[in-house]
Amino acid sequence: MHEIRSWFAQPAAGLALVLAATGAPIQVSGQEVPVGRTATRNEATNARLKQPRENAAVAEAIRGAARRLAHARCRGLLDEFADASGQPLRAVLAAQGTDAGGYLDRIFFYDANASACEGTMLAGATGPGSRVIRVCGRRFERTMTESSSYGEALSIHEMLHSLGLGENPPTTQYMTSRVRAQCQQ
Repeated sequence: MHEIRSWFAQPAAGLALVLAATGAPIQVSGQEVPVGRTATRNEATNARLKQPRENAAVAEAIRGAARRLAHARCRGLLDEFADASGQPLRAVLAAQGTDAGGYLDRIFFYDANASACEGTMLAGATGPGSRVIRVCGRRFERTMTESSSYGEALSIHEMLHSLGLGENPPTTQYMTSRVRAQCQQ
């Protein structure tokens, strides 16, 4: 099995075509993609944690968050919250030419550094406007085991920050409670 992390960043991308032509299975972002087809949103290839079980937990949360964001009530959060300039997050998405589900595909979940995970960081963190979410994999995996709906809510919470929503105000607790209330199925 061969790893292809990024088509454009890897000089051996041509080798992948040769391997694919031979029928050898390949991996995209740590997840096997059978030869002859491409990865789909359901595979959540934007989960990029090193530990397979932790990565699988994050991928599951991303898929669940996407299902929740398919409902209008959940997407209503995009009108409720705004970026630092006061622009509703729905307008931020419109300016980028995408919707909530499409944007969820554009953000990436990576391992947080160990010191952040030993400190006060809950399960994930990002800054307003950043497309990178740092995740404490072990904590997130435990969260998904205890309550997958909470893990999915945390994924949406971090997506809202990624779109430009600051923190304090609103508090982490308020944001997550609003996500859970609006996005329950």
